[in-house]
Amino acid sequence: MQGTSNVLIGTIVMLLIFLAGCIWLQIFLSKRENKWLGLIIPLICLVFAIMTVFSLSLYTNTGIISVLATVIPVFLISNIPTLLFLAIYLACREKFKLRTELDKMNIQDLE
Repeated sequence: MQGTSNVLIGTIVMLLIFLAGCIWLQIFLSKRENKWLGLIIPLICLVFAIMTVFSLSLYTNTGIISVLATVIPVFLISNIPTLLFLAIYLACREKFKLRTELDKMNIQDLE
């Protein structure tokens, strides 16, 4: 029993490190001058959510109502990381826009 709890703790720690790394990478990419770089991770998450929905709908042989009742909640739940990364992107881009506007104002003041 002791070995199982150590593996579980190790797995949770590795998952948290991976999550922190993804959030750091999203912040790093969102702060770049190229605005498309910050949309890479949300796009990857969206593709995975769509793949999840398609794979789920392929293995159900019930009616369309039953499939939709299963697919819609799964799609919404699997898009939580997409929304999280998009929120990070929008927050970083807003700060980037404010910074560029301040730089433009400072340059105009110098002239």
